[in-house]
Formats: sequence, C-alpha cells, structure tokens
Amino acid sequence: MGMRKTLLAGVSLGVLMAGAAQAQVQTGPGFFGYLDGMYILPGKTGVSEAFNLGGKAGRGNGWGIDGKLGYRFDGAFDLALGGRYFDRNKGKGAGVFDWHGTKNTYWNVDGEVGYNITGPGYGVRPFIGVRYQQWRSSFSDSVAPLFGYGSYSWGIGPKIGVDGSLRLTDIVSLFGGVDTSFLYSKTKGSTSVPPGGALNSKRLVWDIGARIGIDVEVSPLVHLGVGYKLEWFDGVNHALAQGGGGPKGRSGELVHGPFVRLAYNWGAPPPGVAAPPVTPPGQVRSFIVFFDFDRSNLTPTAVNTIKQAADQAKAGRTTRIDVTGHTDRAGTDAYNMALSLRRANAVKDQLVRNGIPATQIVVVGRGESQPLVPTADGVREPQNRRVEIVLN
Repeated sequence: MGMRKTLLAGVSLGVLMAGAAQAQVQTGPGFFGYLDGMYILPGKTGVSEAFNLGGKAGRGNGWGIDGKLGYRFDGAFDLALGGRYFDRNKGKGAGVFDWHGTKNTYWNVDGEVGYNITGPGYGVRPFIGVRYQQWRSSFSDSVAPLFGYGSYSWGIGPKIGVDGSLRLTDIVSLFGGVDTSFLYSKTKGSTSVPPGGALNSKRLVWDIGARIGIDVEVSPLVHLGVGYKLEWFDGVNHALAQGGGGPKGRSGELVHGPFVRLAYNWGAPPPGVAAPPVTPPGQVRSFIVFFDFDRSNLTPTAVNTIKQAADQAKAGRTTRIDVTGHTDRAGTDAYNMALSLRRANAVKDQLVRNGIPATQIVVVGRGESQPLVPTADGVREPQNRRVEIVLN
C-alpha cells in the first residue's frame, strides 16, 4: 500500500505540472533531446517468499539511464525515439528464508509523436507512441540454496503521456510529466519452491510513471536539471503462493529515485534569419522596448509601450508587425542570439494579449549584431538591450 501511495503522489505532481505547463518542450523547429542518470532506491516486490507467512522479497538499490532524441517540424508536431535501462541487485527478504535478488534488469525502446503547445513562460507536449520492453528478475535463497525463482517478461503496445514545463525565471524552469503504456506481453517464470515448475503466461501488462524536477539553462539551449521519478510495473513478475510456494499469479514492482538531467534543444533559428521586407518610408511606425541586463521579462514601462503599439496597430489598419530583439555585447554571440529571441517573443506574447493576432507578428532575433550604440565587445550598454516594434 505504501508503494501505491508514493506512486499516486508522484503521478499527481506530474499531472499538475503537465496541466500548468519545460524547458524540454521544444519551442521551434529543430532537434531536441535529453539524457537522465538515476539512482534507484531499495524496495519491496510483489513476489512472496515461501513459508514466511506472507513476507515479500526485497530489492536493493541500483542505477538507471534513459534518454530521448527527437525532431520538431515547422508546425507543432515532432517525432522522437527514446530508451531506458536499469539494473538493481542485492535485494533482501524477510521471514524463515532469506531471499536475495540476484538479478533485476529492464530495458525498453519507445517511438513517439508529440504535439507542442507553447505560451508565455510555459510549454505542454502531449504524445502518443509505441513501447517495447523486456524485464528479467531472479531470486536465490541464502538459507536453502535449492530454492530459487526466476521471471522473464517482454511486451509491446501503445504508450500515451504528456510533458510540461513552467518557466520560473529567465534561466530556471520547473518540469514534469506522466505517461502510461499497455503491453501485450509474454511472461515466463520458473521456481524450485515446492511444487516447483514453470510459470508461463500471455497477459496484458501495464506501467505508469511520473517525474518532476527543476532545471537551469547553463548556456543557450543547454539545461541541467535534477528531479525525482517513479514508475509502477504491473504484472511483470510471476508471484509465489504465500506460505507454501507454487504459482500464485502475477505481481508488480515499483522503481523510484532521484535523477539528474542534461537536456539540449536545437530549436532556435540560427543567425542570419532572413530580414523582414523593407517598408516604404513614411509608412513605418516604430516603438522601442528596453530590458534590464540579461533579462527578458517586461517592465511596467515596456508593457505600457507595447500597449501603445497595439492600439496604434489596431487603429491604423496594420497588416504586419515586425518584432526584432537585440542585446548588448556582453556575453557570447550564441547566448545573445537566444536572449534576443526570448525578448522578442516576450513582446510578441504581450501584443497578442493586447488583441493583435499572432499571425500578423514576425519575430526575429539579431543578438548583438545590430547595436543602437556601437561599443566594444563585452560592454553592457542599456540602449542596446531592446526590442524594436515596427508597424507595417
């Protein structure tokens, strides 16, 4: 019961995160991916030990690794491939006999189709796909070595889930997600516990997982994160009858623990994005919004300026609004390119809130390449930290 409560708590957190909103949700065309390293905590399995009045065999600690690599297209859809492997050993049971988990390994391969929904400071990515998994586990008895147990399971079937993120500051985000799969599986088991024999069956197994964490953008589009994940695998083991050995049916197992994440999104438009068309003189109406150093959040003055631009656009039959982000010359070219895009997108989002259709807005990032006030490299110039709004 304790494991199920822990699982439900984790799933609830994941659902809340997905509903609220990841830096790992792709924000533009290009490749994206992550790699997680996990420490697995000890726990109980659903496998009953023989003659011990209902005690459960234990699992020791272990480690796991999983990752994903995908590509988002020009629209909201993406394709991704993922995989995972974990290993846990040295489990210990309780009761008359002292069973040790001599082997417990798992791996899977996933294929996904995702749909990316982004907004001011958040992203949501529902996805569907297919999963293939394999599970192996075995026990031996340190008191009576003749008694042993083993189980092997494989399965394939559909998978569904959602990832989400919520940006807390310019560089810090909260992320999470949930997913589940239902797999047509074949499970093979064997035991020397009387009456012994093979325990083979075809069955539907399922698993449900959740994760939540926080990440920091350490450089443009590169994120380091930490978090906690847990997953319940139902039906992957054959269980033994309590108090007498022999086949009992099916049992599940919980895998959970902290993890660290390295994520990378190649989704930002590269330098050299085509410049918006030049409009004839006399027809251009422009506004400038300024930003604090290394920030993309809007100040009250900026919000007021954007409102003026939106009001004038609606009154003047504007057909296109060019929103161009800039930075000063402190920082690297790549970092400043990403920062200029975040600033431009922050202005675009505010224009949309003020009633401007998103389809009328063209967003471009120029980084530090077009300073308003020429400076040497590395100089922090407030006039260069800006977004220009041009009404056409």
